Amino acid sequence: MPVPVMPELAKENTKEGLEAFIRYWYAQLNYSYESGETGTLRSLSAANCSWCTSLRESVEAAWKDGRWVAGAGILTASLEMDFDPARSSQVAIVQVIQEAVEIRNGDGSLYQDPTPATNSASRAEFEFKDECWIMVDLGLIR
Repeated sequence: MPVPVMPELAKENTKEGLEAFIRYWYAQLNYSYESGETGTLRSLSAANCSWCTSLRESVEAAWKDGRWVAGAGILTASLEMDFDPARSSQVAIVQVIQEAVEIRNGDGSLYQDPTPATNSASRAEFEFKDECWIMVDLGLIR
Protein backbone atom coordinates (compact mmCIF):
# COMPACT_ATOMS: atom_id res chain seq x y z
CA MET A 1 0.00 0.00 0.00
CA PRO A 2 1.58 3.26 -1.11
CA VAL A 3 1.90 6.06 1.41
CA PRO A 4 -0.03 9.15 0.24
CA VAL A 5 2.18 12.09 -0.67
CA MET A 6 0.92 15.61 -0.15
CA PRO A 7 0.68 17.38 -3.49
CA GLU A 8 2.45 20.74 -3.70
CA LEU A 9 -0.91 22.29 -4.62
CA ALA A 10 -2.26 21.29 -1.18
CA LYS A 11 0.21 23.74 0.40
CA GLU A 12 -1.37 26.76 -1.30
CA ASN A 13 -3.89 29.10 0.31
CA THR A 14 -6.28 28.84 -2.64
CA LYS A 15 -9.54 27.05 -3.36
CA GLU A 16 -7.66 24.54 -5.50
CA GLY A 17 -5.06 24.11 -2.76
CA LEU A 18 -7.72 23.43 -0.15
CA GLU A 19 -9.47 20.93 -2.43
CA ALA A 20 -6.15 19.11 -2.90
CA PHE A 21 -5.57 19.16 0.87
CA ILE A 22 -9.04 17.74 1.61
CA ARG A 23 -8.48 14.86 -0.81
CA TYR A 24 -5.03 14.29 0.73
CA TRP A 25 -6.47 14.33 4.28
CA TYR A 26 -9.00 11.65 3.36
CA ALA A 27 -6.30 9.67 1.53
CA GLN A 28 -4.34 9.72 4.81
CA LEU A 29 -7.43 8.53 6.70
CA ASN A 30 -7.79 5.72 4.16
CA TYR A 31 -4.10 4.85 4.61
CA SER A 32 -4.56 4.81 8.38
CA TYR A 33 -7.32 2.21 8.05
CA GLU A 34 -5.10 0.15 5.71
CA SER A 35 -1.92 0.37 7.78
CA GLY A 36 -2.78 1.34 11.35
CA GLU A 37 -0.42 4.34 11.07
CA THR A 38 -2.07 7.52 12.36
CA GLY A 39 0.85 9.88 12.97
CA THR A 40 0.52 11.81 9.72
CA LEU A 41 -3.24 12.11 10.14
CA ARG A 42 -2.61 13.52 13.62
CA SER A 43 -0.25 16.16 12.22
CA LEU A 44 -2.88 17.24 9.65
CA SER A 45 -5.60 17.74 12.30
CA ALA A 46 -5.95 20.24 15.13
CA ALA A 47 -5.61 18.77 18.62
CA ASN A 48 -9.09 20.06 19.52
CA CYS A 49 -10.82 18.48 16.49
CA SER A 50 -12.82 15.93 18.46
CA TRP A 51 -14.13 13.94 15.48
CA CYS A 52 -10.60 13.78 14.02
CA THR A 53 -9.35 12.43 17.36
CA SER A 54 -12.21 9.94 17.52
CA LEU A 55 -11.40 8.63 14.03
CA ARG A 56 -7.70 8.22 14.90
CA GLU A 57 -8.50 6.48 18.18
CA SER A 58 -10.91 4.11 16.41
CA VAL A 59 -8.24 3.15 13.90
CA GLU A 60 -5.66 2.66 16.66
CA ALA A 61 -8.08 0.47 18.65
CA ALA A 62 -8.88 -1.58 15.54
CA TRP A 63 -5.18 -2.35 15.03
CA LYS A 64 -4.50 -3.17 18.70
CA ASP A 65 -3.38 -6.62 19.90
CA GLY A 66 -2.51 -8.00 16.48
CA ARG A 67 -5.83 -7.06 14.86
CA TRP A 68 -6.07 -5.51 11.40
CA VAL A 69 -8.65 -3.82 9.20
CA ALA A 70 -10.06 -5.16 5.94
CA GLY A 71 -12.17 -3.07 3.60
CA ALA A 72 -12.84 0.45 4.86
CA GLY A 73 -11.74 2.04 1.57
CA ILE A 74 -12.60 5.73 1.39
CA LEU A 75 -13.57 7.74 -1.68
CA THR A 76 -14.03 11.51 -1.53
CA ALA A 77 -16.88 11.65 -4.02
CA SER A 78 -17.58 15.39 -4.05
CA LEU A 79 -16.55 18.67 -2.44
CA GLU A 80 -18.48 21.92 -2.16
CA MET A 81 -17.21 25.17 -0.71
CA ASP A 82 -17.45 28.91 -0.97
CA PHE A 83 -13.78 29.82 -0.70
CA ASP A 84 -13.18 33.34 0.56
CA PRO A 85 -9.50 34.32 0.87
CA ALA A 86 -10.48 37.10 3.31
CA ARG A 87 -11.64 34.56 5.92
CA SER A 88 -9.21 32.91 8.35
CA SER A 89 -11.03 29.60 8.08
CA GLN A 90 -12.77 27.80 5.24
CA VAL A 91 -15.67 25.34 5.34
CA ALA A 92 -16.34 22.53 2.90
CA ILE A 93 -19.07 19.94 2.55
CA VAL A 94 -17.46 16.61 1.71
CA GLN A 95 -19.30 13.55 0.43
CA VAL A 96 -17.45 10.47 1.65
CA ILE A 97 -18.18 6.93 0.51
CA GLN A 98 -16.64 4.23 2.68
CA GLU A 99 -16.65 0.48 2.16
CA ALA A 100 -17.75 -1.82 4.96
CA VAL A 101 -15.16 -2.02 7.73
CA GLU A 102 -14.06 -5.42 8.98
CA ILE A 103 -11.79 -5.72 12.00
CA ARG A 104 -9.99 -9.05 11.94
CA ASN A 105 -8.03 -10.92 14.57
CA GLY A 106 -4.48 -12.01 13.83
CA ASP A 107 -5.78 -15.40 12.66
CA GLY A 108 -8.12 -13.73 10.14
CA SER A 109 -11.36 -14.34 12.05
CA LEU A 110 -13.77 -11.45 12.56
CA TYR A 111 -13.16 -9.51 15.77
CA GLN A 112 -16.66 -8.03 15.67
CA ASP A 113 -19.54 -7.61 13.26
CA PRO A 114 -18.53 -5.49 10.25
CA THR A 115 -19.50 -1.83 10.16
CA PRO A 116 -21.73 -1.33 7.10
CA ALA A 117 -20.64 0.73 4.12
CA THR A 118 -21.62 4.40 4.25
CA ASN A 119 -22.29 7.29 1.92
CA SER A 120 -22.35 10.41 4.05
CA ALA A 121 -21.73 14.13 4.01
CA SER A 122 -19.50 15.92 6.46
CA ARG A 123 -18.96 19.55 7.30
CA ALA A 124 -15.24 20.15 7.53
CA GLU A 125 -13.51 23.34 8.64
CA PHE A 126 -9.92 24.20 7.80
CA GLU A 127 -7.39 26.90 8.64
CA PHE A 128 -4.29 27.87 6.72
CA LYS A 129 -1.39 28.35 9.17
CA ASP A 130 2.36 28.32 8.74
CA GLU A 131 2.12 27.66 5.00
CA CYS A 132 -0.17 24.64 5.32
CA TRP A 133 -3.80 23.64 5.83
CA ILE A 134 -5.06 21.90 8.95
CA MET A 135 -8.43 20.29 9.69
CA VAL A 136 -9.86 22.13 12.71
CA ASP A 137 -13.39 20.68 12.87
CA LEU A 138 -15.24 17.78 11.33
CA GLY A 139 -18.79 16.55 11.79
CA LEU A 140 -21.35 14.45 10.02
CA ILE A 141 -24.32 16.20 8.45
CA ARG A 142 -27.44 14.41 9.58
